[in-house]
Amino acid sequence: MRYTIGIDIGGTNFRIGTISPSGTVENFKKFSSRIFDNGNVIEILSKEIKTYMQNCGIDGSVEAVAIGLPSIVSKDKKTVISTPNLKGFDNLPLGEALSARLNMPVFVDRDVNFLLQNDIERLHLPKSSTVLGFYIGTGLGNALYLDGKLYSGSNGAAGELGHIPLWGVEETCTCGNKGCSELRCSGRYLERLAAEYFPEAEIHSIFKEHGEHPEIVKYVKGLAIPIATEINILDPEYIILAGGVCEMPDFPKALLKKEILFYVRKPYPEKNLQILFTEHNQQSGVYGSGSFAFKQLQQQ
Repeated sequence: MRYTIGIDIGGTNFRIGTISPSGTVENFKKFSSRIFDNGNVIEILSKEIKTYMQNCGIDGSVEAVAIGLPSIVSKDKKTVISTPNLKGFDNLPLGEALSARLNMPVFVDRDVNFLLQNDIERLHLPKSSTVLGFYIGTGLGNALYLDGKLYSGSNGAAGELGHIPLWGVEETCTCGNKGCSELRCSGRYLERLAAEYFPEAEIHSIFKEHGEHPEIVKYVKGLAIPIATEINILDPEYIILAGGVCEMPDFPKALLKKEILFYVRKPYPEKNLQILFTEHNQQSGVYGSGSFAFKQLQQQ
């Protein structure tokens, strides 16, 4: 049996799994992303992958590795340029460096690109369509699929919706700019609200227990602003909404959809816009990246 390894690195968790040609995820593991806080990222990743293969008994059976990151990745997919929510990943030739250490191809891209490709396939959306993916997790992830192709922009920095400025927000973002939408439209900000207004509550119960609170309603309505802005610019056929925040118990999907449609330009793109919520699990990013690795191998 030949495998690929899929890795999903977020601002909170590091997830890894083995993907078989049939598309199943095996040997799934999850760690804290804090393992990268101290030390050389390439050395840490190389050691983790080698140890993982040995422990799973698949050393020698893996053909490629693919890694999804909450980062700006260069258009040629060779360099991780900027990763605001993780230490040590900026200006890093991650793919080539890891490939040399592991002696196999290593593919690197934005995590949300892997998620969006996977969602388009699972939902059987037309391959020639325009689809925008919004993934509300630790930050605000965004992927663009325009006229049948993922869009990266001239530098690989397209889709950084979490880092467009919001009027009236003066705080400094982890990216270094002031007023980024991610400062208000993210899981991190929801945690801040929870700590301030509901210190006794578990974060995952916020919508279930406090969904009617004015600050929580305001938070959900605020999510619609950057989303509707991008819809008005790109005029998609479909948008996909997902991520850890959207998947919390009793998250008000109807309210978010209503607010998005309120701000979207009339009559178009509002009239024909299809808003789809998808559910992910801990393995979704791992599967998306590992599946991408198989596709890349087939093209070589």
